Amino acid sequence: ICLRWAHEQGVSLIVKSFDKKRIKENLDIFDWKLSQDELHKISEIPQQKGYAALEFVHEAGPYKSAQEFWDGEI
Repeated sequence: ICLRWAHEQGVSLIVKSFDKKRIKENLDIFDWKLSQDELHKISEIPQQKGYAALEFVHEAGPYKSAQEFWDGEI
């Protein structure tokens, strides 16, 4: 369900498996679609986002805040 939802959102999926059963399950997401009710239920799930960069921020480290770690430039 998660893979199908991500596919319907236009996300590029990268899956890894060497198990034939799991590979087949991954490919089976193209044979069906989530219903409007299912999409609505998924949209009701509270979202939480994490930022890996914050692992470098610590009061005892060189970066005390996210602002010190990243100046906004790309």
